[in-house]
Amino acid sequence: MRDSPNLETVLNQSQGKAMLIRRSFLRVLPSAVAIIPVSILFGGLAYRAYWSFLEILAAGFLGFTGSGQFALLPLAETNASFLTMLIICASINSRYFPIAFTTTKRLPKTFFARMFVSHILGDEAYATEKHSDTVKETVCIRLTIFVFWVVSGVVGAMIAKAIPNDWLSTDIHLGFPASVVLVYLSVSQIKMRVSGIYHMQLVMVATCVLSTAVFYSLLGSTYFWIPSIIITAIILDKWQKHE
Repeated sequence: MRDSPNLETVLNQSQGKAMLIRRSFLRVLPSAVAIIPVSILFGGLAYRAYWSFLEILAAGFLGFTGSGQFALLPLAETNASFLTMLIICASINSRYFPIAFTTTKRLPKTFFARMFVSHILGDEAYATEKHSDTVKETVCIRLTIFVFWVVSGVVGAMIAKAIPNDWLSTDIHLGFPASVVLVYLSVSQIKMRVSGIYHMQLVMVATCVLSTAVFYSLLGSTYFWIPSIIITAIILDKWQKHE
């Protein structure tokens, strides 16, 4: 007779965990779907740059960053050394270090699991996560986006292989979908952080855009993003956060 309540408690806990993961998956699904065209774009461009399917898969699995992976494409075409590509990719991904430190409380306890979940942190996952998320919710959100990104890159290479070269004009700006998705995610992150006296979201957007434009005009298209990210992060941090 004593086993029946215990069994019921275990079943209720299992159902509760399943519902928790399901809600997390449904919360991250729009962001995961949004990055599909960006990853497909990378896979297509990488294949046309004579990358193999294995190299595209490895870039998505090991690099797992849109900006870093896209930056590797022209470097690989110029036969840059592996060390050069590693340094460039690491410098671009360095922005994730302060982001990762703010999420340490919802990471797994074991070392290797902690390192892996930190590795699969991306902009989309950070924009979707909440401070109140559990470890299981965090893993579900990050792993969903990670799988969508890696698989979509390989799918993009398969699509590029099937499309004849003369179908794509050199005048087509293939990077446009990536820019649209990044702008959407930036606006979503800003909307999550605006509250109180600065509830007018247009003020924050205008401030971030203006600072970026100033650095672009002063430093050019190559180095403007470094101070722009720092100033934008400070601006976002000064605004009160809310969930």
